[in-house]
Amino acid sequence: MTPPTPLPPTRFPDRPLDQAAERWWVAKVKPRQEKQLAADFLRQHIEYYLPLYKKNTPRPGTKHRRIFHVPLFPGYISFAQNQPHDIYRTGRVVTIIEILHQQRFIRELNQVYFALQGDAPIKPAGDTFTEGTLVKIIHGPFAGIEGVVDKNPAATRLILSVECLGNAALTIRRSWIREVERQYPTTPFSSITQHVIVGGR
Repeated sequence: MTPPTPLPPTRFPDRPLDQAAERWWVAKVKPRQEKQLAADFLRQHIEYYLPLYKKNTPRPGTKHRRIFHVPLFPGYISFAQNQPHDIYRTGRVVTIIEILHQQRFIRELNQVYFALQGDAPIKPAGDTFTEGTLVKIIHGPFAGIEGVVDKNPAATRLILSVECLGNAALTIRRSWIREVERQYPTTPFSSITQHVIVGGR
């Protein structure tokens, strides 16, 4: 039996995103190629971030369960270069998306980074949720993180939105949050991913 491929680190080098040496970009990746592309970047010493969360899945026909490390934003991986080069050569990338608002992107994705570093109960939020109140966590291990409260009757979930990537849901205690004033206008996901780089090798 062929041994499983080692899981690449989610962050290389392992440091907050605002400490990256170059500009951030997002690569739209071919299906199920996110971790393979991360391994390619690691070999090429290209700085990247691929947020992964733990997905607990039952084994068919048994009572046992397996834990998989799954991309939090399927189909995307962020990387840092002043100008993209040697990215399409991997054969895994469909499109490169330019991040026009670098500081906003870094701030939003850093929140995901710190949440996952703290083993937060975070998972994809999906594309459909009712946008609610913008809040900040003021207590607990994730203090300082901001997001939008999802009006989910089963639990209080904080939606962390990252420009050009999508949404992730963090389950929190309602007593930990307080309302804050919006600093950015609400922007549909489809309207902020239009500036892309195609072709180019």
